[in-house]
Amino acid sequence: MNDREELIQELMKNPIGKDETFYFKCRQCGECCKNRVDILLSPFDLCRMAKALGKHLHEVLYEYGNLYVGGTSKVPLVSLNMRRDNGKCPFLMEDNRCRIHNHKPTACALYPLGRGATGDIEGKRKIFYILQPTDCGEYYEAHTPREWLDEFELEESEQWFSVWQGIVMEISERIRTVLPKMPGRSGDELLMGIAQILYLRYKLEQPLIPQVKENAILVGKMITMVEGTLANATGRM
Repeated sequence: MNDREELIQELMKNPIGKDETFYFKCRQCGECCKNRVDILLSPFDLCRMAKALGKHLHEVLYEYGNLYVGGTSKVPLVSLNMRRDNGKCPFLMEDNRCRIHNHKPTACALYPLGRGATGDIEGKRKIFYILQPTDCGEYYEAHTPREWLDEFELEESEQWFSVWQGIVMEISERIRTVLPKMPGRSGDELLMGIAQILYLRYKLEQPLIPQVKENAILVGKMITMVEGTLANATGRM
């Protein structure tokens, strides 16, 4: 754990309430939009971006996303790709404004706030906010997390975040058990199938939360089939 991660862990002990005041004023320096490898994109983010750009989901994922497997969770995750030539966000314009400002990824819209959730897989998750350490911006303009969310029409993102966190936790628990038992490249094939369902199986004109829940059920059935196949193979030995 590096110094920044340790500081964030410490800040999590004293979260900011949704209606508590924090102080921050963006100077539009663009520093938070450069050389970032930590901006994760949920299906919610990808769908918002697809609508803003007038593109299909698979186009957004392959043009702007980096699909990888979480080192600890083993769940397929997507991060926002920076430009190779200068390390800047592909949506950062010359004047340091965002090309998709009103539909930017949730992690970007929340900045300098961070968001987390407590609770187990079965229980109701409690959402909390922290003020992340940053060297940019100024600290005289008052806000609350609620106002910050409203500015980007992200009030519903709390429900999305809670649902998505629960899905990732559940899939992670099951997949970390089954992957070590899978032969050859079958584990990679399973992960690719899970990624396609979790991130690409959406109709943009329909409510997204019911769709992501349905997709999670499909992934669960896929893992159950793999578990059954492995059990049968073990039984024949």
